[in-house]
Amino acid sequence: MTKKQLLTTIIFFFCSLASRGVNLPYTESNPLRIGLDHDYAPLEFVDEEGQPQGLDVQLTEQLMMRLGIPYTFAPNTWENISGDVLNHRVDLAMMVYSPYRQHITNYSRAVFHLYYQVVYRVSEIGSQFDMRHIEGKQIAYMASRPVTDTLSRAGAVLHVVRDLPGAIMDLSKGKYDAVICFRYQAKYHIADMGITNLVAEDLTLPAREYCYVSGNAELIEAINSELDVMEKEGIIDEIYGDYISQLDEFSIPRWVWYTLAALLLAFMILVIVLQMLHARQMHREMRRAQKSERLKTVFLANVSHALRTPLNAIIGFSDMLSSIDIAMLPEEDRKQMLDMINKNGNQLLYFINELLQLSDIEGNGLKFQRIDTHLKETFEGYRLELASQIPEGVEFRIDSSRPDSIAVIDPNLLRIVTMHLLSNAIKHTRQGSIVLRYESKDNGLHVSVTDTGEGLSDQLKENIFTLLNDKNTFVQEENPGLGLSICKAIIDAAHGHVGVESQKGQGATFWYWVPCRIR
Repeated sequence: MTKKQLLTTIIFFFCSLASRGVNLPYTESNPLRIGLDHDYAPLEFVDEEGQPQGLDVQLTEQLMMRLGIPYTFAPNTWENISGDVLNHRVDLAMMVYSPYRQHITNYSRAVFHLYYQVVYRVSEIGSQFDMRHIEGKQIAYMASRPVTDTLSRAGAVLHVVRDLPGAIMDLSKGKYDAVICFRYQAKYHIADMGITNLVAEDLTLPAREYCYVSGNAELIEAINSELDVMEKEGIIDEIYGDYISQLDEFSIPRWVWYTLAALLLAFMILVIVLQMLHARQMHREMRRAQKSERLKTVFLANVSHALRTPLNAIIGFSDMLSSIDIAMLPEEDRKQMLDMINKNGNQLLYFINELLQLSDIEGNGLKFQRIDTHLKETFEGYRLELASQIPEGVEFRIDSSRPDSIAVIDPNLLRIVTMHLLSNAIKHTRQGSIVLRYESKDNGLHVSVTDTGEGLSDQLKENIFTLLNDKNTFVQEENPGLGLSICKAIIDAAHGHVGVESQKGQGATFWYWVPCRIR
């Protein structure tokens, strides 16, 4: 008897004395037969001298000694191991858990978990194997039902191999497009064979449990209890060392990193764009604020001018009347002074009323109530209302290609804007005609008022809708007031347009368009 055999016998003897109550039918003459894959490095293999080696062998030797069970290894090929266990040619082996066999054999708790990886060639920097597009790809792997199902659904060309190191070498030479194996296998064989043109990435397939398997349920129960103790004592970590950390760590696939990088780049671009838009918006707001401040200054100057003119007339004639004996004035002069005071007072009142109306529109906004409005009847009503103000000899007519149209429009909008334009035309027309036209145009109502009055100068034409917003356009003695500014504020609030076409001495055409439905 050799020293090693004597030492083993002594260890078995003392372990049997200290066994945890395991009563199994294994003796020195009838040892436990343990199936061993002769080429499953680094977990289990047979060396050149025919001796069992590998991490699984180290764990199993310690486990059997702790349980006090005599044992012997029975090396075989990988594809025969499962058959040996199921047919009771061996009593124990280490295998990947299979839910398809859980009813015909017994599995221990997981010693550790195995993660799948795909191994492929890298022909150039940045290339990667896309498992989401593998239809028609040549894929090699060792038989596994989950892998077969996944690859079959994806349309890959399947190659089940028995020699995993040989398949990895063939992949390096270009025979396959990829090899699928467990993570520790990929790292071990690539490093062991010194291959430099292959890389491995994790797959999103579920991890597999690496367990002891046996037809003897009592043996598996004893192994489970002892594995719990060994794990608490750190023996499993001590045996598997770096391989356990490699197997249990989560390796993120390269395509995930690429996706995260793309998302980060997109986020950075979005942030930059938003900052640019914000800066542009701030610039616009700054310009708007500067313009508002400038317009406020001009507005106050122009309003002061518009108010001061009639006030000067009123105060001047009032002072004159109060400083002299009114009875000494001829009746005609006295009447003329009082008329001037009255005229300028009315002009001042009219201007202030328009100013308040414009302020109310721009400050509080407008809410439009659109209802069916018969345009012909409405515009005829405006003509009758203004008939007494039309100068003698001036023709007033209404023209339309569809006189009986019905517009869905706010009647207050229609009245305020149209009456302002008509009043303005009547005020500046002494002979000729005033024509009110209306028609459906561009999904809205287009209304125009054309007169044969004195027309507008170029300066006044450019600023007539914003008379108080231009420092060079003070309200003149014969001015249109703020009516047109009010019209523009209303039309803008209705998302419409307003404009004027005129030449000095040749009349003018004021028009507006508002979106509405016409039938």
